[in-house]
Amino acid sequence: MSEQIFIPGPVGRIEVFVDYPQGEVKGFAVVSHPHPLQGGTPQHKVPALLAQMYLERGCVVYRPSFRGSGQSEGVHDEGFGETDDILEVIKYARSQHIGLPFYAGGFSFGAHVMAKSYAALPVELQPKQTILCGLPTATVAGVRHYVTPEIKGDILFIHGEADDVTLLSDMITWAKPQRHLVTILPGANHFFTGYLKQLQIAITRFLALG
Repeated sequence: MSEQIFIPGPVGRIEVFVDYPQGEVKGFAVVSHPHPLQGGTPQHKVPALLAQMYLERGCVVYRPSFRGSGQSEGVHDEGFGETDDILEVIKYARSQHIGLPFYAGGFSFGAHVMAKSYAALPVELQPKQTILCGLPTATVAGVRHYVTPEIKGDILFIHGEADDVTLLSDMITWAKPQRHLVTILPGANHFFTGYLKQLQIAITRFLALG
């Protein structure tokens, strides 16, 4: 059962769900959820899977609700203010776990916000490992155009080959100059419907190497 806490943010309180591992705490993780105006919450199946994977590896996991959703204050800000909020959550979590490694994860809009947060952090404060699923890197039809910063480090990018929300071709165009590895799930849509087991396998292999 997740603990619900509230931490102060730039525009008011941020609702955060916190999960604690059984046994020794070996690190902490911050995981961000998909677009709140499209029904995204911290309980969505992909961030929930990311949280579970980190939890099993001894991390205390923090899953904030983006501003204007859940019980977080403020109004939706298309990823700009949300980045400031995530940075506050990371800062708070770090203060609770001094000296322990930091991990990060995000899905869809949450992956975009996590990528922006990653880029805003000094190198020494960036996550040890990061998992970004369905990262939007260009125009999402009917929503907006995303400008995702260049980031480098130990990052797992997972994308569905049949993603019609955040196109795989856009992801490859963004990743190419940075020479990122991208894990592609053939046939998977944006929400990885029916592919959670494959998602879990890819994440397990990545974290085993970290």
